[in-house]
Amino acid sequence: MAITTYNSLVQKTFCDNAIRSVVMIDDDFITYSDSIKALNREIELDSAKIDSSKRAATLEGYFQSKNMICDIDNGSVNFDVDRIRKSDLVIMDYHLDNNAPDKTISILKELKSSDHLNMIVIYTREELKTVWMQIASSLKGTVKINDKIVDTNNDDLIEYWENTILPDLVQIGDRALKREETIEYIQTNRLCKRIKELIRNDGVLTEQDEINFIAEMIAEYAVAKNAVIADDSKKSIVIGDTAGIKWIQSGNIFISIFHKDKDEHDNDGEKIWNTLNESLIEWNPSYYQIIKSEIQNTIEAEALSFNNHLENDDFGQAGWLNQIINSNSAEVKKKNIDFVFSNLSEELYERLKGNRTLVGFIDDVFETYSHDFKTNGKGNSLEYCSKKMSLPANANSYSEMYHALNMNLSSKNFEEGHISTGTIFFDTNSEKWYLCVSAACDLVPTQGNDPHHKRLSPHRLIKVLELYNSKQNKALPNAEQSKYIYVIHKKTRKYFSIFEGDKSLPVVDYMVVLNHGRAVPGEEKNVLSAVFLSSMDDNVQNVPVKLKLKSQLRSGYAERYQAIASQYSSRIGVDYVSMMP
Repeated sequence: MAITTYNSLVQKTFCDNAIRSVVMIDDDFITYSDSIKALNREIELDSAKIDSSKRAATLEGYFQSKNMICDIDNGSVNFDVDRIRKSDLVIMDYHLDNNAPDKTISILKELKSSDHLNMIVIYTREELKTVWMQIASSLKGTVKINDKIVDTNNDDLIEYWENTILPDLVQIGDRALKREETIEYIQTNRLCKRIKELIRNDGVLTEQDEINFIAEMIAEYAVAKNAVIADDSKKSIVIGDTAGIKWIQSGNIFISIFHKDKDEHDNDGEKIWNTLNESLIEWNPSYYQIIKSEIQNTIEAEALSFNNHLENDDFGQAGWLNQIINSNSAEVKKKNIDFVFSNLSEELYERLKGNRTLVGFIDDVFETYSHDFKTNGKGNSLEYCSKKMSLPANANSYSEMYHALNMNLSSKNFEEGHISTGTIFFDTNSEKWYLCVSAACDLVPTQGNDPHHKRLSPHRLIKVLELYNSKQNKALPNAEQSKYIYVIHKKTRKYFSIFEGDKSLPVVDYMVVLNHGRAVPGEEKNVLSAVFLSSMDDNVQNVPVKLKLKSQLRSGYAERYQAIASQYSSRIGVDYVSMMP
């Protein structure tokens, strides 16, 4: 059986299956109304616009031959970015307005924040390396360099910048970044070693932080110098080809830059299509990106039809509608809507899982990687997988891989809306970590008719296990024992256990969550206020602790720890006496 190649998978999911509509934008295109006026001899058409429109007609014919819907726009009359946002492929002239790139780049900056992945071809007669640098710098975003320099309140640093660095940058001296150095900074944010060495040799600044700061400002000066639109509102991640000529990816746009010949355009459609495919392959998307793209393609192709399951028949739908419109609070209404939404999402998953074309594509993806590993992997699967994800192939990377693997298997981001069985959280003051082991049914904010629930209302009692830091060399080799909890906090991978050191018994504690079901006003997302049961005074403590809800154990894992806590709470042997030394 022939093995599907990686290149063919990329082409299939990002181009063949994804692009169904094309819009071409050039201010030199002749509009339909002007064509009618010209036919009626009311106006005379510009020869440059005639040439551009011939190009548009050639491109339109090519893409229509691939069964794609084509639209042509001159970018000036009734122009709407939201309209082109819905097109799968946008072919856009670089100098879209008055021979300047400002309008084109402003469109790109809007499109990169779209929820829809747009493939964009920039069609230009300009030198490609100039166009690449201008687009990449503009998309990355700039900073207010002078403001940042002044804000340091460092007279020596300010004087050094104004009298030594800035004049050298203006004259493009040794301290100015070279083109390849600017490209590296745009794509990696790494500071240039050559520049840091020059600053160090000047002898004015001796602190490493100050040297790094000036090196960063020099790099930002290079970005700002090339940016067509200065925008300090938000810095963005930008990647592209190492030569800085062919392609750029940022946010939800992928840009391929194509040079249009002055005279020849008959084969531009095929050349653009090939250039786009070559650029996407060079981008080297991961298997995850490839699969996500094909799932989106399957959904957008409207190849899915929903079945009426028993619980979602007309009576069930009417019942849920009745529940929603008669909800007695916003929280209950949201809960009911979420249930309907989750039902539809589960049905979508079942439909996707049963789509043979999609399942076959996903199988081909992993078969391609497996074949490539057997052919080129040299037997070390960890090294192979690390390199495929552009990670360092070393012991630390391998440990992080297994931490992430176990974390994803056992937990998910906290999205529950309220604390529940298996919620992992920490006290923001003491940085102590806990795991909620109360029954989920006792934690539904709208429920709780037991006497202690009524007495504590609107607060709620929860049972927790204290978590203790564990060592990586224990948590990873023994992960299959299900004794450890894996969390990422402040970009640090943490390993937790319910047992402290060599102790074999967990520590059970109780807290009262204040105003259960509501986050603390003015705090960041998922922050609750609580008091320890042992320090309560008339159901209120003077200084409550703040709990940050971090993640949620998946079903099965959460119940396991709940069972451990229950067994410990009801342990036999409390009336025995241990021998004293």
